[in-house]
Amino acid sequence: MDLKDLQLFCDLVETGSFSKTAQRNFITQSAVSQRMRILERELGRTLLSRQKGKGKVEVTDAGRLLYEGARSLVREAIALEERLKGYSDSIEGTVRIATVYSVGLHELPGRLKPFLRQYPQVSVHLEYSSTARIYNDVFSGAMDIGIVAVPTTHVGVEVLPFSDEPMALICPPEHPFARFETIRLHQLNGQNFVTFDVNIPTRKLVDERLRLAGVHVRIVNTCDNIEMLKNLVELGQGISLVPEITARKEAREGSLVIVPLAPEDAFCRPVGLLLRRRNPQRAVVRVLVEALIGKSKGEGPAKSSP
Repeated sequence: MDLKDLQLFCDLVETGSFSKTAQRNFITQSAVSQRMRILERELGRTLLSRQKGKGKVEVTDAGRLLYEGARSLVREAIALEERLKGYSDSIEGTVRIATVYSVGLHELPGRLKPFLRQYPQVSVHLEYSSTARIYNDVFSGAMDIGIVAVPTTHVGVEVLPFSDEPMALICPPEHPFARFETIRLHQLNGQNFVTFDVNIPTRKLVDERLRLAGVHVRIVNTCDNIEMLKNLVELGQGISLVPEITARKEAREGSLVIVPLAPEDAFCRPVGLLLRRRNPQRAVVRVLVEALIGKSKGEGPAKSSP
C-alpha cells in the first residue's frame, strides 16, 4: 500500500466527497478516484460505496476498518518524515496544517497554490478540524500550523494575523433582501435566521454584532459548518451572515445572493495563523508561514498575540 493512497483514503472518509478530497490535496477528482480503485484492487476489498452522479461516498465495513488503522499510520509517518527533515535547512518535506473548514476550503487554497508551484518538493497535509482541537494539535506538535477564525490567546500558542474576512448577508434569490444593494443590521430584526452552533467562534462574533445593534432574529436552524449553512439558506429556511468569500461560488451560480453590509454596520471576521510558541520551526514551515501571512509580498511582519 502506498502511503499517499492511504492519506487520500483517509481524507475521502473524512470529507465524504471526491471533489473535497481533491481540493484538499490539490489534485483532480479523477486522480482521487483512480487511486482509490487501485487501492481496492491491491487489497481485494470494496472500501467505498459510490453514489453515482453525486460525487459522494459511503464507507464499507472493510473501509472503516482500514480507516481506523490508516489514520494513525499516516500521521505517524508524516511526523517521522518531519523529524528526519528537521536536520536540514532545505525547503522540502511535508507541512501539517489544521484549519477550520470555511477557511481551508475558500481562502487557504489561493494562498497555498503559488507556494506549492514555487516549491514542488514540498507537500501539505491538510486536516479540517474544530477550533479547540486545532489549538491542542498545534500546542502538542501534532500540527505545524493551525488556522482558526476569531482567534483567542492560548498558553503555548502564538497567533499571527492571517486575514480579515468581510461579513455579508446571504439570502435566496427570491428573498426581498436580494434586491438590496446594501443592508443595515436593524433590517434583519425578526427575520428567520440560519447560523452556526453556539460553540463556534463565528457564531459568537455574529451574535455580539446583532446584540450591539439591538437586533433580534428568529433562529430557525443551526449547524457546524459553512457548507451546510449555505445549503439551508438555499432551501429558503432563512437568511444568514457569513464571510463574503465563502459564498462567492453560489453567488456566481445564482443559488444565493450576497448583500454587502452598509458601511455603518460593516465588520470582518478575523482569521489567525497558529504556531507553537518558543518552538524552533523547520525552514520549510518558516518559509510557508511567511508566504501565508503575506510577508513575502512586502507586507510588514505580523504581530503575535500577547
